[in-house]
Amino acid sequence: MDLQGFGVSIYLIQVIFGAVDLPAKFVGFVAINHLGRRPAQIAALLLAGLCILANGVIPQDQSTVRTSLAVLGKGCLAASFNCIFLYTGELYPTMIRQTGLGMGSTMARVGSIASPLVSMTAELFPSMPLFIYGTVPVVASAVAALLPETLGHPLPDTVQDLENRRRGKPQRQQQEQQKQMVPLQASAQEKNGI
Repeated sequence: MDLQGFGVSIYLIQVIFGAVDLPAKFVGFVAINHLGRRPAQIAALLLAGLCILANGVIPQDQSTVRTSLAVLGKGCLAASFNCIFLYTGELYPTMIRQTGLGMGSTMARVGSIASPLVSMTAELFPSMPLFIYGTVPVVASAVAALLPETLGHPLPDTVQDLENRRRGKPQRQQQEQQKQMVPLQASAQEKNGI
């Protein structure tokens, strides 16, 4: 985060960075449930990446603008983080869901391990870490656009269910559930005696 590089008290900026998490997660929650997982993930990653990239070209003396962009980017990353855990769990079939989530968590830790190495690139070019940290979420948002939407779909049980969903075939489990569904309220026709 390089909090000392904003020209503002590191204690104040730490409080602001901590405070932005709660509203960002609330906005992310609303977006996930109303827009869908994929659009929310794409938007959060893209906006975060653009904020970080913009921070790389803004002059150091404009600390208010740089701090505002950093806080917005941090909020978008917090929203993205919440979305990715929900979305990842819904993408994997039940048979490999825990393994997939564990692998994703492991790769996140590898990214944390690599971050000091990325910060060292500032010795070559001062804004290089920001360009690297900004490019990764932008590329990730483009890759997320290739994923299927999971909002309103049942969780896949097998890899075959995923393939059927990709081909547009309804899942056999979903078909069976629809056959067994009993409406909780009588339809308007039944109420009127028709």
